[in-house]
Amino acid sequence: MDDNRNPFFRLTVEGAPVAKGRPRMTKTGRVYTPAKTRAYEERIRQLTAIEMVGRPATESPVIVHVAAVFESPPSWSRTKRLALLQGALSHAVKPDIDNVVKAALDGICFENGAVRDDKQIVELCAFKHYGPHARLMIDVFEIGSSTVDRFSQRWRAWERPGWASPK
Repeated sequence: MDDNRNPFFRLTVEGAPVAKGRPRMTKTGRVYTPAKTRAYEERIRQLTAIEMVGRPATESPVIVHVAAVFESPPSWSRTKRLALLQGALSHAVKPDIDNVVKAALDGICFENGAVRDDKQIVELCAFKHYGPHARLMIDVFEIGSSTVDRFSQRWRAWERPGWASPK
């Protein structure tokens, strides 16, 4: 990759992000993924396949950024909506960020997807917040020396001032 400041792969999925649902079991013991989760992951896979036309999935180690943006509930007042758009309110409600990330990664990691296997992901940065319209954004960076300096170094807790070094 020539310019490590640009992602290898970038995808925006319009609409409210969907968290990966817990596996369910039938009375006969068959385990399945909820339909809503399957449909959302399939939508991400289809969008990924379109974005990746003519390019093979990366086999390099990668850093993935996932941003989940949610619209405010319709019941909120105008004042509260304005506060959230100014960044004053955090999205500290369901869905859980780790389940949103699981659905996102299952949607981009497959044989002909952006990343061949999710074991290639060596670093992950994810957040959720409120915004004017709901969407899921995914950036995948192949690891190069400047990418590691640019992203990984700043997230390592032991390199932050005031944090204890690992033993």
